[in-house]
Amino acid sequence: MIPFEKRGMYQAAQNGCYGIGSICGASLGGIIAETVGWQWCFLLQIPLSLFALVVGALVIKDPEIEDDLEDDDKGSILSRIDFLGAFLLVLALSIQLVGLSLGGNELPWSSAWVILSLVGSFMLLVAFFTVEARTSAAPIVPLCMLRGKLPVSTQIANVCVGMAAYSVSRSQ
Repeated sequence: MIPFEKRGMYQAAQNGCYGIGSICGASLGGIIAETVGWQWCFLLQIPLSLFALVVGALVIKDPEIEDDLEDDDKGSILSRIDFLGAFLLVLALSIQLVGLSLGGNELPWSSAWVILSLVGSFMLLVAFFTVEARTSAAPIVPLCMLRGKLPVSTQIANVCVGMAAYSVSRSQ
């Protein structure tokens, strides 16, 4: 298993790439589409992707895997996977997306379907965090990564940036 410190660094690098892409992606894509054509938005991704593959292959090392499991010991490997947590998270977020997509578009926000989907999503997320706190498998979201000032302030900033981005796109 990858040590917690390295998982945090990988997550930080991924969040940095996502943040830069969110901030610069639309503007840079618009500039490329307006100057040389929209096709180049896709064509320019090929050398960037190849560069990322080469750097990833050179920099990221495979973690050491404990080879104490026998070939017929598949049950212990499957017991390390948090199937229930993954199912609850996917289900909760899917129901939440249905509610957010229907609300204000197809149905009014006061519709019973919209309200029930959002309440159901919240209840499934509570169940997800309960499972994550009690699971003996490797959790989908280790709760220790959500404690402290930095993770909380990062999530608050993400929500604010997301709301600002969608409010600007909806007003145009």
